[in-house]
Amino acid sequence: MCFVIFYKIINMKDRTGLVEIKKSKFGRGLFAKKNIPAGTVICKISGPPLHFNDTVELKEKESHTLQVDIDKYIYCNIPFLFSNHSCNPNCGINGYMEMLTLYDINKHEELFWDYSTSMLERHWTMQCSCGNKNCRKTITDFDLLPQDVQTRYLQQNIVLPFIAHFVQHRYAKTG
Repeated sequence: MCFVIFYKIINMKDRTGLVEIKKSKFGRGLFAKKNIPAGTVICKISGPPLHFNDTVELKEKESHTLQVDIDKYIYCNIPFLFSNHSCNPNCGINGYMEMLTLYDINKHEELFWDYSTSMLERHWTMQCSCGNKNCRKTITDFDLLPQDVQTRYLQQNIVLPFIAHFVQHRYAKTG
């Protein structure tokens, strides 16, 4: 079964007035339209639900999905669809499926989050070209991140709940 996604032009409008989609070194990205304080919700993340097998059928657009549970995904709506990865993010995703700022964001600054905070599948990886001094070179599953990075992200509450539960359960068994 081929899964096809159609967008309505109305989805392109930023309802928060905080971000705009502009050209980025990664294609398109989300940029601050004004200074944004730390802890600000940028957008609610939503989209049509998919099963893991549906994401694989999307081929090159598989990266447009977000894992939200062990075998459940969503095809990301705009504006979140255009958010890019960084190994040194200035945003994250909380347990309410909201993208929020971790630090103060300056006007015209691109917003980034770490894709690994939503991945626990052993399927999709991506070469990273974020250019940060702490770049991991490959974007992969959360539990494969260095322990200090996992701990920091868990403390910041920017790891999707199904992954946080998995990690806590794993450490409870081995700890």
